[in-house]
Amino acid sequence: MLKRHKTAIIVILVLIIAAGGFWYMKNNNSEDNDKEKIFFATGFTLFDNETELVWTETVQLSEEDRAQFAKRAAEIKVDLAKQAGKDDRLADYNNLAIYQNYLGNYRESYDAYLESLKLESQNRVVWQNFADVLLKIKAYKSAEFAYKKAVELNKYIPESYVKLANYYRTVSDDEKTEATYKLAIQSIKDSSESDTLVLNDYADWLVDKKRYDEAIKILEELIIKQPGNKEAIEREIEQLRNKK
Repeated sequence: MLKRHKTAIIVILVLIIAAGGFWYMKNNNSEDNDKEKIFFATGFTLFDNETELVWTETVQLSEEDRAQFAKRAAEIKVDLAKQAGKDDRLADYNNLAIYQNYLGNYRESYDAYLESLKLESQNRVVWQNFADVLLKIKAYKSAEFAYKKAVELNKYIPESYVKLANYYRTVSDDEKTEATYKLAIQSIKDSSESDTLVLNDYADWLVDKKRYDEAIKILEELIIKQPGNKEAIEREIEQLRNKK
């Protein structure tokens, strides 16, 4: 009798463990499936642990601005319920993402950008703005992916490189910061775009690193490319020489 009782207990425990394992696998598979669906639809996947992210923030805004942004977000939601055209829906989702970002509603901004990317996944500006939100919520791995995607979509746009370099500055990766500036200079020289934005940012970073001689060299190059700013740049060079 006692032996049968022990056997029954063991069987029950095995069933409980099996059920727990099935539940765990089911939930994990569900999460993986959701990520696969999002990636298939948008080209994006969240690499960071969602539970550790900062989805809302109390943003310092005037009461007037807060009311205005909230009103615009509400109006866009109403419009989305009526709009069927792709271009109109794209504009609505992108504008909604921007206003929700202003309000510190990062989850809503994140979701709106995902909807935008489902409609059009090859828009450089959307990827770049999306990356800014990802950085705010501290989804660092995902933000890097999105900034790189913006660069990939148009390798001649200076702002995309500056955004990526500033991301690396935020996460204190000096090697990748400098590599991004150098890649930008190399890539942009083959286009009609100006690299002055990159050079200015690169010089600022070098100054932060107390690499004054290298910063001065870049600023001297900027004098040639921005003759209208010659006096201001020369003053900055003189200040750096006094720091050495």
